[in-house]
Amino acid sequence: MKILVIEDDEIQHELLAAIFKSLQVEPTFSLTGEAGLERLRSHFFDAVLLDMGLPGRSGVQVLRAIRDNPMTREMPVMVFTADKTKEMLLQCMRYGISDYIGKPFQINLFGQKIANLRRMLLFKKESGERGVEAKVVMERIPGVLKFVYGGAFGADSVAKTAQLYSPSLKSLTRNEEVLLNFSALPGLAEPQMETFTRLLSLFAPKRPLVVAGRSYGPLVDVMSDFESTLFITEDDALEHRQYR
Repeated sequence: MKILVIEDDEIQHELLAAIFKSLQVEPTFSLTGEAGLERLRSHFFDAVLLDMGLPGRSGVQVLRAIRDNPMTREMPVMVFTADKTKEMLLQCMRYGISDYIGKPFQINLFGQKIANLRRMLLFKKESGERGVEAKVVMERIPGVLKFVYGGAFGADSVAKTAQLYSPSLKSLTRNEEVLLNFSALPGLAEPQMETFTRLLSLFAPKRPLVVAGRSYGPLVDVMSDFESTLFITEDDALEHRQYR
């Protein structure tokens, strides 16, 4: 896995290089947003690790430039931020991020985040190899019934979910929460909002936890209770669940 790291602290470069070596990740480092965007124009990367506190062109401006470029629009971006305020995270979510990690970070947590990113990239690759077919994977974890979506999101996604969420399974898991994970999708557009609403109705009266990934911004407008049920990452959703 090749990751572009846009981070102005060279000491962090040394630490990250050591961590990435143990994780079998090939990093490329850029000290400024401008240099990072130039790298993206001339080299291939699987993902970007972006510091939000960059000098000159800010992390938010770099993130916006990545999303405005058709060549990098769908690239997963994980952000580093010492500012974990709701306002900062909302700015990131509007442009679409795959994950975030606060500074200073714990090495074990960082390794887990990279493992999650690797799994997401693999799921996207497998979905892409199946063409435009919808892909839905169901998994049970303690107290939670999880559905992960890949490929093309549309009517087939709803149909496949309905097939998996059979009446017998619905009865068997009546005391479990439902989590819908869209982080492997490039981002839901306006025409897909009606499909998303129909998907939610399959689980009524339950209100699923939704891991939006890139789709956080679009989904805010169709989820009236988004502040308590809509999340960027699965870790956020599961952590929130513990305090409900």
